[in-house]
Amino acid sequence: MLVYSTTSQTDGQRRKEDAAHWVALTDARALLPDEQKQLDDWLQADTRNLGAFVQAKSIYHALDYRSGQHITAPVPTPSPSLARRHFLTAACAAGVAALVAPKAITEHFSLRHRGRQAPQRYEWHGNQITVDARSGAYFSSTQHHDAILIADGRIGLQIQRHPLHVTVGTMWLGSKKADFDISVQGSDVIVALYSGALNWKSPDKSLKLTSPNILLFSQESKSFPVLVGKQTLPDDDAFARKAWRNGQIIMNNYTLTEAVNEFNRYSDVQCQIASPPLAQRRLSGSFSLLKLHDFAQAAALLLNCKIRQEKNTILFYS
Repeated sequence: MLVYSTTSQTDGQRRKEDAAHWVALTDARALLPDEQKQLDDWLQADTRNLGAFVQAKSIYHALDYRSGQHITAPVPTPSPSLARRHFLTAACAAGVAALVAPKAITEHFSLRHRGRQAPQRYEWHGNQITVDARSGAYFSSTQHHDAILIADGRIGLQIQRHPLHVTVGTMWLGSKKADFDISVQGSDVIVALYSGALNWKSPDKSLKLTSPNILLFSQESKSFPVLVGKQTLPDDDAFARKAWRNGQIIMNNYTLTEAVNEFNRYSDVQCQIASPPLAQRRLSGSFSLLKLHDFAQAAALLLNCKIRQEKNTILFYS
């Protein structure tokens, strides 16, 4: 049986309440100078504070609240802010591990994308960022560098002009020029490094990661990430791996399971496979990630199987 410290629980609850307060306040209006200093001091006092702030901000945006930082408006009365703060406090899970906050944050925002949409591409300070469906990240910038905290999902990064720091849980990566994808799958982090180089730092060592390689990190039952796998990435495989950025999937001898797992990210209609032997059958081809029914019909022909749709499910069966 696990026994939790009452003090730890109290600190965690207070951290969530503080994070909800700051998120609601920064959305309502521009902070006064002394308030901005209080926020900066709070973020720097404990890395868990920024984690809680990021989590609250992500929930805030996921619920489709609209930021008021670019809108001139009177200061709201305490009641809506207080209600929103209590709602955020109740909604926040444990804060994700986060990077140490820079002394002066000049720009910050969150991006979270749900299913049923193509990956979204942005240009941020000369760098290209592609955010996949069902992914979330927090962005901040200072005069010297940009920083991204990835909460979940998959994000593609083409760093060309401005140095960028990336944090996933307790894992830190930095680069001045690189092209790579980061995928978060539970406690595993997969980095597909297509070109350039990344600097990886952990509490006990640092390492320069070179391209082209696929790197697998694990954060399970560890206080810091561990590099558990590395393999060379051929040009053809790199081209297929990056296809998602353009809303495509290029399958080269995929199992049916691998294919439907990818399509299931982008649709409320979910694919299921009736039998293990069928799940391991293989197919190749190129499809739009948003055209699930085209894929299902083509897969049925290629694998000589049948499909049946019931409500929000497409079933593959022999």
